[in-house]
Amino acid sequence: MAIYFAVLALLAAYLLSLIAYRLFFSPIRHIPGSKLAAATGWYETYYDVVQGGQFTFKLEEWHKYYGPIIRINPTEVHIRDPDFYDTIYTSSGPVDKPKELKHRFGLPDGIHATVEHDLHHIRRIALNPYFSKRQIYFLAPYIQERATKLANRLVNEYRDSAKPVIMNDAWATYTADVVTYYCFSWSWDFLAYPDFVAPFTATTKSLASLAHVSWHFPWLNSFFQSLPDWVLVAVKPAMKPIIALQQAVRKQIISIKSGSSLAQKDSAHKTIFHSLLTSNLPPQELEVERLQQEGTSIVGAGVETATSTMALATFYILKNPKFLQRLRKELQQVFPDPNKPPELSKLEQLPFLTAIIRECEYLLNDLPNQPIILPLKSYINGYSLHQLTALRLGNGVAQRLPRVSRTPIQYSIYTIPGGVPISMSAYLQHQDERIFPSSKTFNPDRWIDPTQERHLSRYLVSFSKGTRMCLGYNLAWAEMYIGLATIFRRVELELFETESDAVEMAREYFVPLPKKGTKGVRVLVK
Repeated sequence: MAIYFAVLALLAAYLLSLIAYRLFFSPIRHIPGSKLAAATGWYETYYDVVQGGQFTFKLEEWHKYYGPIIRINPTEVHIRDPDFYDTIYTSSGPVDKPKELKHRFGLPDGIHATVEHDLHHIRRIALNPYFSKRQIYFLAPYIQERATKLANRLVNEYRDSAKPVIMNDAWATYTADVVTYYCFSWSWDFLAYPDFVAPFTATTKSLASLAHVSWHFPWLNSFFQSLPDWVLVAVKPAMKPIIALQQAVRKQIISIKSGSSLAQKDSAHKTIFHSLLTSNLPPQELEVERLQQEGTSIVGAGVETATSTMALATFYILKNPKFLQRLRKELQQVFPDPNKPPELSKLEQLPFLTAIIRECEYLLNDLPNQPIILPLKSYINGYSLHQLTALRLGNGVAQRLPRVSRTPIQYSIYTIPGGVPISMSAYLQHQDERIFPSSKTFNPDRWIDPTQERHLSRYLVSFSKGTRMCLGYNLAWAEMYIGLATIFRRVELELFETESDAVEMAREYFVPLPKKGTKGVRVLVK
């Protein structure tokens, strides 16, 4: 019994001393904020896990009370100041990630999980040519073929039917087809699945709720990663398609390295692994396991932002008949024959289509460079399958994005020491009324005036900024231009029992999610 009390006393003394250090001796003790949040990370865990993705909204509440700079947990500082974004997410100096993020998604050797700036820079340089705008133009005919297939299915199978289509699912299969083909030179034709419900995209969608469990209880990652694939499939059969992708990626890497890949030999479009294997990466960066993680993480990053943005755009366009009329009139100028789509470069010149995408991007929030479609073990670990108007409202990645500067950063009267995680939130940035008046209102016209567009674009961070900006920015834009133009030029849609709560962010699970019980953007084909 004496030993029992002694252990309790030692534990109590440790906890009290830890709290005392955090409150009175921490290098960020001078930063304003909740003392309870400064004392313990369990406060954040409560809002993330118990309350269900509500911590981002708590940050918004704290900023209103404490000001633009706050301490949000024992180790991290959060800033809400649109003019300071470029200081944290900079291109002019080395910026690391917190080391705690390395294993969050079960892909520690992928570019998205890379902690050290120098290693990230090496990996990014090898991938940049593959995602250049020039390369995306080469892919545009395939993107158009997928968009055409989506339009054909909507018209041929759903026209004049009382059966609604969930456009979130339709757009997800479209983007998944594009990104898997682009990365691996093959596609599983997700668009062919009944009702656009592919097991792969459906599984990833269902696992978003685990994102914060993985963040706050990282030991679960190690446990699930230690299990063989067959055990994971036995526990949750729905994981089978994700494991199949992981295994297919690994098989392709091995065949490419051995020179026996049919995809490599027979396709004019080379895989992402060809780009990496012919780069200047050192040998340890070209090992099979490392490349497998790189490929699967990039595929993941290529789905959610474009999917969410197009679903959001679909809702707001159909909700506003005047916007729908203006969009169709603009599309008819470059798309007079519905069966002869224009080149991507022509769509990029359409001001109203561009404004719609930007506004939804801003409403959705941001998808910097985080994976969305991950291998099975990564989803078990808590992550699921993130331009101008759609991008502002959509937000892509809704959770804050911590960065670590190696040197002190000065904000107003506060000095933040080097090595301290600092973050900002795309959601809070895009909802700032000083920059975006009536921020929760869908208003593409805010992007039409060239002078105003240049000003607002500075604060649009849907793909983040700096050295870790979204790798697939050009691909996402191409998917949105071609997808939205094709559907709204060729298909007559109307909303079916869908209100704004189906697209508005009510929960943050790394990506923005609507309130529970909503069924997505449902439409009827006329």
